[in-house]
Amino acid sequence: MKLTYAVVFYNHSNDMVQHLYQNLTSTVPSGYEYTLYLVNNSPANRELSECLKKIQKQDRHVVAINAAENRGFGAGNNLAIAQIESDYHLIVNPDIEIPDANQIRLMITYMEANKVVLLNPKIQDTSGQIQKLVKKNPTILDLGLRFLGSRVMAKRQANFVYDGMYDCAHEVQVISGSFMVCNTGVLKKVGGFDERYFLYMEDTDLCRKFMSYGSIYYYPDAYVIHEWQRQNRKSLKGIRQMLVSMVKYFNKWGWRFW
Repeated sequence: MKLTYAVVFYNHSNDMVQHLYQNLTSTVPSGYEYTLYLVNNSPANRELSECLKKIQKQDRHVVAINAAENRGFGAGNNLAIAQIESDYHLIVNPDIEIPDANQIRLMITYMEANKVVLLNPKIQDTSGQIQKLVKKNPTILDLGLRFLGSRVMAKRQANFVYDGMYDCAHEVQVISGSFMVCNTGVLKKVGGFDERYFLYMEDTDLCRKFMSYGSIYYYPDAYVIHEWQRQNRKSLKGIRQMLVSMVKYFNKWGWRFW
């Protein structure tokens, strides 16, 4: 079994890079081949570039990539996807931590046994709370409600994120790009991420493309830890970027209002 991993960094500290690198390499299941693709998506950050180069020099399993320019999360991942040769490819946010190697083995075993092409494990925060990141294909109403608080049309919002279904494995429509396990063959067929999205909605778009090739699953028997950054709700810049991505998404897939 051959795994590849891709992490896109943007002005992250060397300490954070080293922590994630140590975590990923220490949690690869025994007997699996693997390659880590570490992408610097902040080309002006020479310190980060040197950090990744140093790791690559010390570890034959690491490929350091420096983007010529920051063209967004999807484009950064595509720099790695263009090079990968593996059975499964893991897309990993820099703020992810994998508890142990058994979590990865469980995910891959489940995908192999059930012909799953794209998977999210249970994703929980640092306090152990489940992050409800699995979603249904969005409508304008569903995405708009998420800016208004959880009490507005609460039943509709709960249905959108599969509330009450985070304790069992089931087929879903949209999973989170914070940690994805992809069938590499399918990932190559769909051409990776659509680079028209700079940030936000690129994972939703990728899921729509994967649906033509097999099942997308949420699998809670394995888990990872995620320090979630909700930038799209924290700043005007983040909200504006989210709205831009929403327009691009609905222009591509159709304007469903409810």
